[in-house]
Amino acid sequence: MTANLKILQDSFPNDQDIQLISHTVMPYKDDVAALRVFAKSRKVDSKRWVLLTGSRSEIYDLGRRYYFVEEDAGEKRDSSVFLHTENFVLTDKNRHIRGIYNGLSLPSIQNLIADIRELQRE
Repeated sequence: MTANLKILQDSFPNDQDIQLISHTVMPYKDDVAALRVFAKSRKVDSKRWVLLTGSRSEIYDLGRRYYFVEEDAGEKRDSSVFLHTENFVLTDKNRHIRGIYNGLSLPSIQNLIADIRELQRE
């Protein structure tokens, strides 16, 4: 997933309107210092790609309530269940979800890039 996010980052190097956001699912391990080291090792451009941490409950709530990361699972899970998804979510400037993509699939990433370019023309 990180390699595919790097492809996205590199596809829009000077576009101020593109913002990549990654939320850790292991905030007990991924504090700000750890994310800084990770970002440096992966050549993350902090102007384009932000790595976020916070409390587990806030991150999991965000994923479940706003990014719908478990919608396709067909079952409700409480906040003690580990949350992770390979999905990348495309939102517009109005925070509307415009697409969900498999972050492990290069063809899906290529579709995401095409959809971003289409969204930019709107």
